[in-house]
Amino acid sequence: MRRLLAFGLLLALAWAQTHVVAPGETLFAIARRYGTTVEELARLNGLKDPGRIRAGQVLRVRRAVEVALPRGRALYLAPVQGRAFGLVVEGYREGQAEFLGATYPLFPQGARLLGLLPVGALAEPGVHPLRLLLDGERVEVPLRVAPGGYPQETLRLSPALEALLKDPGLKAEREKVVAACPKEGALPSGLAFRLPLSGRITSPFGVRRRYGDLFTSYHEGLDYAALEGTPVRAVADGVVVLSERLKVRGEAVVVAHGAGLCTGYWHLKERRVRLGERVQAGQVVGLLGSTGLSTGPHLHLEARLFGVPVDPAPFFAGLPLP
Repeated sequence: MRRLLAFGLLLALAWAQTHVVAPGETLFAIARRYGTTVEELARLNGLKDPGRIRAGQVLRVRRAVEVALPRGRALYLAPVQGRAFGLVVEGYREGQAEFLGATYPLFPQGARLLGLLPVGALAEPGVHPLRLLLDGERVEVPLRVAPGGYPQETLRLSPALEALLKDPGLKAEREKVVAACPKEGALPSGLAFRLPLSGRITSPFGVRRRYGDLFTSYHEGLDYAALEGTPVRAVADGVVVLSERLKVRGEAVVVAHGAGLCTGYWHLKERRVRLGERVQAGQVVGLLGSTGLSTGPHLHLEARLFGVPVDPAPFFAGLPLP
């Protein structure tokens, strides 16, 4: 039986959603984006001087929400465009979640079910239904997707790069990358990304990009600038599910971490791992380069959850689970 649950009593819990500070961003702007206050952000993060935050700093921005279910409860972190968000369900043995037109598994862990769901960077902000199928019972909970507040930029391309973007094989390459990442496997526990290299982020996730006069899209990962040949390391344990030269992504490696979560390492000068190899966090997977669709030496680090690109930055603080 379908039940539409009102939010009822919303409990503020000890866990919080995170935000990575972008260059030039202020605490006031972050507070407005997430519907909170500067004072609350300062309190959550122990900031003595709210005017002193730095680019790349990870801030807690919002507490988890609890909703009563017929036989238990659900905890979730409020969804934001382009971010993964965690869901915990108690009181049920098995289930799945449908959100934004796709269905995702909920993974048993002890007496709980855990889910990690993606929100596309182009998802419409506003209220969307989260439909849960729990032990055969259907429950619907309205969730509000907050805007990501992504900036815009225009890239000037050489004739060679423009020709590459017009290549009809681009769609097939994307499908290959998505298909390489398995949806099976247990949800990693305690997963926190390590930095792939010691470089600076030159382009964050989600930036709306206009490619010359061709089309507008968005940046699907984090770009790190460093010297060509710099070792690029796996951000977490996993299995190599793709290692080959691609037209747009250049020398490319994809590592699967479980439960539909994969990371991609694009534009490498050289790959150092092979298909099927099990890698450890911090292991060198390749050398930084400028192969494929690239305007200079850099690493493009990508995270995909069930095929949907999501911002890798929050994963450096751990899995976004309540």
